[in-house]
Amino acid sequence: MSDVSSFKVGGIEVIALNDGYNQAPNALFPDHEADKAVAAAAQAGIPYDGESVTIPVSAFVIRAGASVVLVDSGNPPARSETSGHFARAFEQAGIGADEITHIALTHLHIDHVGGLIDSEGKARFANAELICAAPDWVHFHSDEVFARANERGQGSIMVTRQSVAPYAEGRREVTGEAAILPGLTMIPLPGHTPGHSGLMIEDAGEQLLIWGDTIHCETFQLAEPDWGVMFDVDIEQARATRKAVFDRVATDRIRIAGQHVNFPGFAFLERAGQGYRMIRDR
Repeated sequence: MSDVSSFKVGGIEVIALNDGYNQAPNALFPDHEADKAVAAAAQAGIPYDGESVTIPVSAFVIRAGASVVLVDSGNPPARSETSGHFARAFEQAGIGADEITHIALTHLHIDHVGGLIDSEGKARFANAELICAAPDWVHFHSDEVFARANERGQGSIMVTRQSVAPYAEGRREVTGEAAILPGLTMIPLPGHTPGHSGLMIEDAGEQLLIWGDTIHCETFQLAEPDWGVMFDVDIEQARATRKAVFDRVATDRIRIAGQHVNFPGFAFLERAGQGYRMIRDR
């Protein structure tokens, strides 16, 4: 199976890159209930062993006119045996690192910034302007936030800081809904992190929303949108954001793509007996 898949939104090309996957225990979801989990998995049509679920990880490249935009970059290389393969997928796509003009980050968690630097800690995409939401830059560079984190969390924050450091001087921070390039708009989707954002792509009357970490797991969260994950900075806000996004994309029939949607991640949402389910037409 290829680690690369391409889709067109009008004249804009969106390329999905498969970074791999991780297995997560039920404990990732603080509201997990066994019976509800089994029912959610059955509605999603995804096998579930009762103990853990697969969390896929993807990144995207957008070709929009003269701009080539990287949207997130997966895990650090070989973070696990099954993830950290962003660089391999990027190479398969036949895109040169020097072609990337912009890097649009949905947020700054480790599994979204891990491919930004090379083995020497230098910028892999030296010609690119980094774009992110201002609240996320502040959050991940806050000494107070770092001090509150446990050892694992502090290690993750340090990797984030190292990954974005080579791009810091020329970065562009945005607030609120912001058009970053023709046809590309950053949309605030807060809760998972303070500056968590989606990227709306629009051209020739067509739309695609790359919704970042609106979900981590198709198996549970479509049927149970109230279920957050332990890494949500504000789990209540993330819950409200997820439910609002689900309602919008289902009502307006907006195609979505997600970094934790089963690869290649392009789908529609429709209302189901319990919550929602994904519909793929490709």
